[in-house]
Amino acid sequence: MKFLKYTRLIIFWLWTWIVFFLIATPLPVYEGSIEKWYDKVAHFLFFGIFSFLLALVLYKTALKAWQIFIISAFSGITYAALCEFLQIYVPGRDVSDLDFVAGLAGSLVFALLSLYLGFFRKPRLLLHICCVGCGVYVAQELSKKFDLTLYSYNPNIFPVEEYEKRLEEDRRIAKKFSLRLIEANYDHQAWLEKVKGYEKEPEKGKRCLLCYEDRLRATARYAREKSFDFFGTTLTTSPHKLANEINRLGREISEEYKVSFLEADFKKNDGFKKSSQLVKDLGLYRQDYCGCEFSRK
Repeated sequence: MKFLKYTRLIIFWLWTWIVFFLIATPLPVYEGSIEKWYDKVAHFLFFGIFSFLLALVLYKTALKAWQIFIISAFSGITYAALCEFLQIYVPGRDVSDLDFVAGLAGSLVFALLSLYLGFFRKPRLLLHICCVGCGVYVAQELSKKFDLTLYSYNPNIFPVEEYEKRLEEDRRIAKKFSLRLIEANYDHQAWLEKVKGYEKEPEKGKRCLLCYEDRLRATARYAREKSFDFFGTTLTTSPHKLANEINRLGREISEEYKVSFLEADFKKNDGFKKSSQLVKDLGLYRQDYCGCEFSRK
């Protein structure tokens, strides 16, 4: 699995060494310099493909398309210059301005190609999903604009049987709509420690704010580790959640983790009603309380 995760990087480094090997291989020594047209084509492709493969690696990061263009083009041109300089010391080879120009042109053309393709790349969004009731409609809508991954982190849910029931519904939805689902660790005891002293708070009180913050923080942390462009949550779908507070916390956590937060109030424009109808149409389980033992009471 790790090999698959780093496939782009492995292919990039393999190509880098292939180019180096071909450039550094000695040739028979001839009198005078022999310029061949196919030699220029080879340099164009060598360093063009180098820039393009580097761009593919960088598209796994949170860099913008124009930043990737600059880095990949500059790296390709620099590598072409270094390889041309290296040929001073390789028997049978010499420095050629035309070879360098061909490598420079290849780097720019293929970097421009990566820029063009990058404009059509959907930004990667890690969407915290609190439950299927809130998430199914939102996930469908957001998948039209984002490369979407669902993130199930809900240590507040009690009892564990309820947690498993909701998680199973998340899995059903992810499979049905071909979405990736990350299942985070469930540690209800650790969550209880975080809200200790606020057990008797009313719904939408300080305990709920701590719960929002915990789940948003975990989502942002994972989004930063895996280089997502955005993180967000389906929590604002419910009319029982404070959208303004959730968005405020999201903005603050976004600044802390340096990952953009998708600010939204998904209950607007009949979002909650549409979500409820979709849950009914799909025959999904719908809970009758928020999740923790305090809201259950």
